[in-house]
Amino acid sequence: MVVQENNNGIFKTMKVLLIGNGPSVLEQNMGERIDSDEFDLVCRINRGHKQDNGELNVGFEKQVGTRCDVWFCSDLRLKLAKERTNEYNQIFVYFPSFKFNSNIQKDVNAHFENIEILDPIYEKEINSKFNFSPHWPSTGIIAIQYLQKTNEDIYIHGFDTYDVKYDTSHFFENRPNKYKNFNNSDHSPILEREYINYMIKNNKIKTLI
Repeated sequence: MVVQENNNGIFKTMKVLLIGNGPSVLEQNMGERIDSDEFDLVCRINRGHKQDNGELNVGFEKQVGTRCDVWFCSDLRLKLAKERTNEYNQIFVYFPSFKFNSNIQKDVNAHFENIEILDPIYEKEINSKFNFSPHWPSTGIIAIQYLQKTNEDIYIHGFDTYDVKYDTSHFFENRPNKYKNFNNSDHSPILEREYINYMIKNNKIKTLI
């Protein structure tokens, strides 16, 4: 992230909002606030702004607005990241450690000025306290870890950690919440919840209220 400078030439901490994809975002009408100039940057994750076919998520403007300055996505969307390089101020791509390839990182970082392949250090830092193995942190959790390391004033919204009280995992779809099946092999809702609670308790991040 680029540190901003105010009119007096003094560096200031940026106020950054990271919007999760949890259905809880539909419970409040935060769209106008999200799209306002309260935040220096608004970040979204994976399909939280657009579907993979390029269609914008519409019908949720009152609840989550439309603004997206920074896009965090998983390695599965690397091709899309390259195609969307002109659509966002910055794009961050997360490869789980077991799939990370330093050659891909060097190539992308060298050829795309505003795309960054995130270093595995962020996953390693998380696992030093919350061992996700054999799972891996979601892109949203990695985004939090990255942002708080850059000393911004971080707010999060819509991080439900796949709460099974919701019938779906994402606000923009009707697909059943696969985490109601305890055999899911991707992420760990319990550890994600513990991580977020830890970060809030230690004043690393704040929730949007």
